[in-house]
Amino acid sequence: MIRLINLTFILLVFNLSLLGQENLYDCDKSRTFADYLYNTGQYELSLHELERISYFCSFDSASQLMMLKSYRKLKYFEKEELFFASQKNPLLSNLSLEYRDEYVRMLMEKQNYHAVKQLITDGFDFSQTPEHQLGTALLLQNWEEAYKLSLESKPENSYKLTGLQGIAVRSYSSKRKSPALAAIMSAILPGAGKAYCGYWGDGVISFLFSASTTFFAIRGFEKYGTQSVYPWIVGGLAFSYYSSNIYGGAASAKRYNSNLDHSFIHETEKILYSDY
Repeated sequence: MIRLINLTFILLVFNLSLLGQENLYDCDKSRTFADYLYNTGQYELSLHELERISYFCSFDSASQLMMLKSYRKLKYFEKEELFFASQKNPLLSNLSLEYRDEYVRMLMEKQNYHAVKQLITDGFDFSQTPEHQLGTALLLQNWEEAYKLSLESKPENSYKLTGLQGIAVRSYSSKRKSPALAAIMSAILPGAGKAYCGYWGDGVISFLFSASTTFFAIRGFEKYGTQSVYPWIVGGLAFSYYSSNIYGGAASAKRYNSNLDHSFIHETEKILYSDY
C-alpha cells in the first residue's frame, strides 16, 4: 500500500514537471512576454527570450525581426550581420520592407553611411529613402550636396525631411572661420585670431602674455644690453608666446568649424534616429 502511494506521488510530480515545462515553452506566451520586455526597453532579457523562441518554436517572422532589432539596440552588430549575410541569396531586395528597413538602420547605427548612400544609388527600396539620402549627405559633411538635395526634396508631411532640410540650409549657409586669416590676424595683433573665432577670453590672455613678455624683453635689452642673459631668456619666452599665439589662432578657427559641424551632425542624428 505504501509502495503504491509512493509510486502515485512520483507520477504526480513527474506530470506536474511536464506541465511546468509545457507552460515554460508555450510559444504564444513566450512571444507575448518577449514583446513586453522589448517594448519596456529590457533588450538583453528580450533577446534571451527571442533566441529561445527561435530555437524551440516554429518560424515567426515578427519574433525574428524583433530579435534583429534587439541585436541592434544592444549593438550586437556582428550577429545581425550574420543574418543579413545569409540573405544574399535570395537578394536582400527580396526581403519584406520591415527587414529592408532594419538592414538600413543597422548600417546607419554602425555609421556606415557610405554603404547606405550606395544602396540608395543602386535603387535599394526601403522606407524614408529621401530622408536617409539627405541625412547621409549631412552626416558625411557633404554640405553642398545636402543643400542641393534639400532644394530637390519635397517634405510631403514628413517631419524628418522638413527638419533635415532646415539643417542642410543652415549648414551650407553658415560662415566658417578661415584658419589662414586667423593666423594672419594673430600675427598682426596677438589674440586677434582667437577673438575673431569668438574666443575672446583666450584672445585677451594671448595678448597679455605676448605683450607683457615682449615689453620686459625690450626693457631688458635697454637696461642690461645684449651681453646679459636675462633679456635673451625673456625674449625667448616672448617669441614662444607670439608663435603659439599664431598657431593658436589657426587652431581656434579649426575648433570653431569642428564644433559647428558637429552641432549639425548631432541635430541630424537626433532627427534621423528619432524612430529607430
